[in-house]
Amino acid sequence: MSDIIVALISLIMLFFIPGFLLVLVLFPQKDALNSEYDLLFKVVIGIVFSMLISILVGIVLYGIANIEAPPEVQMMRLWIALVLISAFLGVLAWRRGGLHAYLPRRSAPDKNLSTDEEINRLTAEKRKLQDKIEMMSGEEYKTDKALMEEAALRMPILQRQVVNLNKRIDELIEKEEKGTGG
Repeated sequence: MSDIIVALISLIMLFFIPGFLLVLVLFPQKDALNSEYDLLFKVVIGIVFSMLISILVGIVLYGIANIEAPPEVQMMRLWIALVLISAFLGVLAWRRGGLHAYLPRRSAPDKNLSTDEEINRLTAEKRKLQDKIEMMSGEEYKTDKALMEEAALRMPILQRQVVNLNKRIDELIEKEEKGTGG
């Protein structure tokens, strides 16, 4: 069982992690390559880059240096090099903002805002989303095929966001009424 886990981690390290992190360094914005298939493109390019990085590390470690060592030592050098390269690329990707879009984050409400200010902020955010939905329902979006496709993809997402904002606003109003009207 542990051999399977080690093999899986090895495959991920060899064929995915360094290259994907390099792609996030090169293209940190979420929809940098394509708005629809951005993650897929980044994964595929990351796999190719990972293979190239692994080959180059192997050439540098074993081809140029021509170091004779037991296979276990050679493998350990390869893994150390790949982990260090991945760590370096991970730090770069984080600093450039490439990892931020793919890591789960919790939007913590600002502790300094009062309930009324938070409700106003959420209401303004909801109004912006509703304006986008209204714009996508307009004539321009009904006549242009590309815009119709975009609206068909984006409107359900925007509508779900409005529903979630409504729930949050209702929770805050209920909390405020219980706190003051109690």
